[in-house]
Amino acid sequence: MLSTRLLTKFSGFKSLLKPAIFSVDRIEKSLNISMPYTSIERNFKPLTTLHLERCQYCSTTAGVASKTDEADGNILKRVLNKVGLGPNLKTRLRVSSHLLYESVADKTNYLTFFQEFDMPNTFNSWFLVTELHVWMLLLRAMAEGSESGEDGRFMRNCIVEAMWGDVNTRAKKLGSISSSRIRQQIEELSEQFQAALIAYDEGIMSEDRVLATALWRRFFVMNCEDYNKIERLVKYVRIQVLMLDQLSREEFLIKPKVHWKSLDQI
Repeated sequence: MLSTRLLTKFSGFKSLLKPAIFSVDRIEKSLNISMPYTSIERNFKPLTTLHLERCQYCSTTAGVASKTDEADGNILKRVLNKVGLGPNLKTRLRVSSHLLYESVADKTNYLTFFQEFDMPNTFNSWFLVTELHVWMLLLRAMAEGSESGEDGRFMRNCIVEAMWGDVNTRAKKLGSISSSRIRQQIEELSEQFQAALIAYDEGIMSEDRVLATALWRRFFVMNCEDYNKIERLVKYVRIQVLMLDQLSREEFLIKPKVHWKSLDQI
């Protein structure tokens, strides 16, 4: 199955999507890959024009790697780095990853999503919207190198780390929930997040019908009979992924300039 192939190809994948680690079988059960899609496949109309602009990488597997030249052999730079006077690329990438996550958490109009897609104004709905945008950031990050030690993989890990830090902080503000219940909910979200990455990756590399099915199952929690809304979200995702794909390395890794298109403009 797709999930098995992806996870076995990259042996370190599970350890990178903290805070929880789960088995492939549990991820497959969460994804419920065997569930028939006939109801949505029969009614959904693909967006053929946007489908032509397909993403060439995914959040969990290799893209077109762009290796950095951190160790450039320049003696002076190596000395400056050793004494702490030179630029630290990893530190810069960590800062950039938090800025990228903030572009989602602080600049996304969540109320618009709740209203347009009939979502309750809850913590879980907030996470579903955040998760979708974080996944799109991970797509772009992996285009900068997916192997261990490369910039793209490092930034992907930092973005995920920033997201879970924010999730934990927000969950603690829900004063009516006990600490043990918070931990349990975060573990459940972590398992769902891993499964969502796999489903969304398959969708973005396939035709619009497959992406629509992934969004219907995860984002809409299989509770949407208005195919116009699903079509609108598919179009939104394709446009945002294309926007991120067109950013240069400098605009994404070093000085992030991500301008999410408003849902109202789709």
